[in-house]
Amino acid sequence: MSSPTEFEMRRRERRRRERLRKKRIRAAILLIALIGMIVIICVAVSTFAKRGEADAQNGGAASETTKVSPSPPVIPTVAPVSTSALPPASEKNNMLDILHDLGQTKRVYLTFDDGPTGNITPQVLDVLRRYNVKATFFEVGSLIKANPDAARRVYEEGHLIANHSNGHNYEKLYASEEAFINEINECYENIKAVTGEAEPFKLVRFPGGSYDSDGDKYSSVKQQCKETLKQYGFYYCDWNASSGDADGKMKDARQLLDFMTVNIYDDNNVVVLMHDASTKQTTVDALPMIIQYFIDNGYTFHRLDDIGYQSDSSSSNTAAGSPAPTAAPSASPSVSAAPSASAMPSASVSPSASPSGSSANDNGDGNLSATVSPAVTAAPRPTMPPENQGGPIIIN
Repeated sequence: MSSPTEFEMRRRERRRRERLRKKRIRAAILLIALIGMIVIICVAVSTFAKRGEADAQNGGAASETTKVSPSPPVIPTVAPVSTSALPPASEKNNMLDILHDLGQTKRVYLTFDDGPTGNITPQVLDVLRRYNVKATFFEVGSLIKANPDAARRVYEEGHLIANHSNGHNYEKLYASEEAFINEINECYENIKAVTGEAEPFKLVRFPGGSYDSDGDKYSSVKQQCKETLKQYGFYYCDWNASSGDADGKMKDARQLLDFMTVNIYDDNNVVVLMHDASTKQTTVDALPMIIQYFIDNGYTFHRLDDIGYQSDSSSSNTAAGSPAPTAAPSASPSVSAAPSASAMPSASVSPSASPSGSSANDNGDGNLSATVSPAVTAAPRPTMPPENQGGPIIIN
């Protein structure tokens, strides 16, 4: 029989083993809990990391959306057609007169003068590319040499580079016919260096315009230079619509649009004067609205070498890819003009050239209505005032 001492010892041993067993159970529970917590933390970290990446991507996309307006629908443009059907420049070189005589309707030619520049021209090109619109850039030869990358991009993105003299200094350019044609030829060589073509399209815009204006001290030599251009095979082109971005009065983007809508002088073949000089940020800002205005009014966009000329008035006057001519209403809705437009003639001009097979009849109120007749009757082409009413711009 066990003694009390032995019994106590066995009891104590059982208690010790029980305590040890409970400690092991608690340790196991704590270990399992610790492992579970580690797993939960890892899963949570992984989940938050993935969610953070997704939020960053969504946030970046949202940020881009706020910075860049949604791209407008792509507006198809007509590819340039051959200019071989043009009358020789030696016979007829006024491009506005040629366009006016076409009988085509609802065509717009966006033009930009005084570039290329490193800050504005690329922005203009970005807008044109977004809308899939082609334009004509009347570039200054010295600026082509100073900004070759911008000039090359104009050409590579399918726009027409035309001639705007080599220095744009009125006193030097219009000193004589010889000085004028020397600058035109020098600019032409600079254009050839960009295009690599043997014969770029020979098109000139006179700095300040070629208009015969009493207030222009260079007017007489400009008229002589028109004949000089004929001898050298150059066409020249003024404009019949102006954004007013060079008339000496600062305008914001909306004012440029308003000015243009009341200064359209030929509703069917609209040649719009704008500028991509280094100070013309508001022109960039207004350009999407100007393009949208013409889209909303049913125009197609063209370069100035895409003209589809037909010398025979009895033949079709429709350029390749352009819609058949139809009588079109005035493209200039009533829009309040910018203050500086008050001195300009009213722009509620009805189509100035009726389509083939119709003539324009005066209703007595200054508006023309299209009626069917066997011959084409073109109204006299209205002219725009010269640009830079505040004085010539000299580019050194």
